[in-house]
Amino acid sequence: MNIQNFEQFIDSKILQRGKDYYTFGHIISLEYENDKWVAEVDGSEEYSISISLSGEGEILNTYCDCPYDFGIYCKHQVAVFFALKSKGMQLLHEAKTQSSNKKEKLEDILANLDKQTLVSLLIGYANTYKPIKNELKFRFASKADAIKSARDVIRSSINSVKHRGFVEYSNVSTATDGADTVLRTIDDKIKSGDLLAAISLGIVVAEEMMELLDYCDDSNGYVGETISNAISSINEAVLAIPDTSSDSKKVFDTILAHALSGIYNGWTDWEIDLLATLIPLCGNKENRLQLEHHLDLNNQTTSDFSYDWELQQKQKIQLEIIARFDGEATAQQFLNRHLENDDFRRMAIKCAIEGRDYDRAIELCIEGESTNSQYAGIVKDMRKLRYTAYEAAGKKDEQKALALLLLQDGEFDYYLKYKKLHSKEEWIAVLYDILEKTEGSRGIYVKIIVHEKHKPRLLAYCESFPYAIVEYHKHLLPEYKQEVGLIFSDHIRQLASRADNRGRYHEVCQLIKTCDSACPDATSNICAEIISEYARRPAFMDEMRKINKL
Repeated sequence: MNIQNFEQFIDSKILQRGKDYYTFGHIISLEYENDKWVAEVDGSEEYSISISLSGEGEILNTYCDCPYDFGIYCKHQVAVFFALKSKGMQLLHEAKTQSSNKKEKLEDILANLDKQTLVSLLIGYANTYKPIKNELKFRFASKADAIKSARDVIRSSINSVKHRGFVEYSNVSTATDGADTVLRTIDDKIKSGDLLAAISLGIVVAEEMMELLDYCDDSNGYVGETISNAISSINEAVLAIPDTSSDSKKVFDTILAHALSGIYNGWTDWEIDLLATLIPLCGNKENRLQLEHHLDLNNQTTSDFSYDWELQQKQKIQLEIIARFDGEATAQQFLNRHLENDDFRRMAIKCAIEGRDYDRAIELCIEGESTNSQYAGIVKDMRKLRYTAYEAAGKKDEQKALALLLLQDGEFDYYLKYKKLHSKEEWIAVLYDILEKTEGSRGIYVKIIVHEKHKPRLLAYCESFPYAIVEYHKHLLPEYKQEVGLIFSDHIRQLASRADNRGRYHEVCQLIKTCDSACPDATSNICAEIISEYARRPAFMDEMRKINKL
């Protein structure tokens, strides 16, 4: 698509909306930077658009950060296409050349201003835009005002995008900008040794973000990530506290009170992460007793899975405390007393294998499989560890039986291990048996026939599941070129019948291109069918034109 004729390739509605945006002056800026054209367009928000052009005007790449996802191009991109086209290639080349010349840097401009002018500028911007005012007050606040100023910065970013008490999905990243500013300040305070302030600010970020979770759509995980970053900052500050510091007790009490405040109800993983930050402070006996009292491991037994997870995480905290302050031997005793903890059992198995106590390792694995029979993932992990123990012990027959079990469970690596355990003479009969046993399990079955280059079976598979031809057609050529063409045609025909928007039309046409490169003779008939049947769908015909099939 070229900037001189892009109108031919854009949906008519989007084309008109983009032209209106261009005509009515929605393009705020358009400059050439870092080998591409960069624009700001005023829509429901200000959106950033980037466009890469070849010397001949071909649009090589284009991107807009708006949320539009109903087609390839949005109205903001189209508006910029019109702006670039209006300049003409000669003017574009001249603007590109001028933009490549060295520009005066903002730093240099500001460096030449006197203090009074700079102060006036800052005050002017601060009075116009409240988030700037709050950030300036926060950056230069006294210790007494630091917490309030931090909250103001965080809330200012949230309020700037909050509408009717809610922050929409597309605005959540902006809502967390203030929290990110505070987090960067925490890093500076840790480096300067102001650890109490760093911890307090980390708690402020966590509190404000936990509150934000109640009235935002955090599907993209920005708020959750910010909370995790706040807890990480708290942990870094704790690790920097000297063992002899008199602040140890105060820090411990502050973090524990925050962790148990109730704001993490329903978000136990963050509460656990906060409790884990207290481990280095348990050299103080009072701190240790207080944390162990909260963990209360002796009175927590249940069959509920979510509660089991919490219990196991608390056991891991207790294990770290014991290992750090009581020694590895005592820690090993604690671990062996709590093998119901799956992580502990894994540790014990690996320790037994490393110590060449293979019988003990195998016993632990079998016991773990039995006690966790309702959890398929844990059972599979235990079987893999058991296979490792068999392998280390040289138990070939046991390896074969277990490898077969694991490969039937979809683990292709164990198919390769299983094959190595057989001679070439044995393998022909064994392979046939495996294929019969796995034919109903699509994933592992197709991996095996591809690996073994069993083309008749792969062809039969693709005939049963035409969508698979996209991934596997190369393995069938050149012997089955005609058959591949027929399967492609069937798959294209099915997709075309379900296509109802430009994105899906584009998908069909890309599939035609793939088929064309694999077996060109097959595409003419299916293209003729599509043109005949869907001629009254202009967007579909537009996509066909793009791949030179119309």
